[in-house]
Amino acid sequence: MLQGNVTLAGLDAAIIGLYLLAVVALGLFASRKATTATDYFLAARSSTWPTIGLALLASNISSTTLIGLAGAAYAAGIAVYNYEWMASVVLVFFCLFLLPVILRSQVYTMPEFLERRYDGSIRLYFSGLTIFLNIVVDTAGTLFGGALMFKLILPDVPLWQIAGLLALAAGAYTVAGGLKAVLVTEVVQAVILGGASIFVAIFAFDKAGGWDAVMAAVPADKMSLIRPADDSNLPWTGLISGVPLIGLYFWCTNQFMVQRVLSAKNLDHGRWGSLFAGLLKLPVLFLMVLPGSAAILIYPHLERPDLVYPTLIFDLLPVG
Repeated sequence: MLQGNVTLAGLDAAIIGLYLLAVVALGLFASRKATTATDYFLAARSSTWPTIGLALLASNISSTTLIGLAGAAYAAGIAVYNYEWMASVVLVFFCLFLLPVILRSQVYTMPEFLERRYDGSIRLYFSGLTIFLNIVVDTAGTLFGGALMFKLILPDVPLWQIAGLLALAAGAYTVAGGLKAVLVTEVVQAVILGGASIFVAIFAFDKAGGWDAVMAAVPADKMSLIRPADDSNLPWTGLISGVPLIGLYFWCTNQFMVQRVLSAKNLDHGRWGSLFAGLLKLPVLFLMVLPGSAAILIYPHLERPDLVYPTLIFDLLPVG
């Protein structure tokens, strides 16, 4: 079991280093022909549905999600998956009612769309709100999750310095290359995230004694998606009010996510890409949530839930 610091094998360290360099180089290379504002901000409005779907998944499934889902399942139960499957429902609503109007307007951002619908004051308000939430909630959590993993490898380096280096690496190709660079790197990251999650899930269930052992040994309340109204984490009433509301903001109005769909070459590709992302959210229960449940049997005395997924990775996966 993971105790304290982690020592990487030479092969693992080489893979991580090459991956970081390759992602930055790929992002810069992919955007070398960007010359106009449309090229930079919306990837020339030429994105196809597989790119959009995988980019949406990678934007959503970050280090925060991997660590958070497994940690929540370990500490409180699999009810956290309600946020994931609800995304599929919200994206269907988005494709039917909102996306056609948004793409037809040919806007660059969601605040711009609101300005056309209402006035300039709502644009300023929503721009400020979006920037604040993306930095304080989304980006901060993502950087913390990534930095937490590297902190286990580099215990002597302060957490804020690791987070700063990760931000600089991502910013290097994002600022230089625009959305095209982001989309290309996110497609690669989505494939790697999905593949790695499959391996982590397989090794976790094998170590815990198999599917039947996990289903039988984990307390029933932690294996229920529907929780009592007085549940402190996610009561069933939240499935009616809170979760859909958060989903509508995140998937339908958050510039961070909607910008990927705004780059679609046409409405069909925007719809297919969004629905593809919704489809990819469904296996998350088996690949990212239930491994946290298996960890209850493998590591029953972990001090912190946010160490569940790093522990699974460093303890169970072989070198390479």
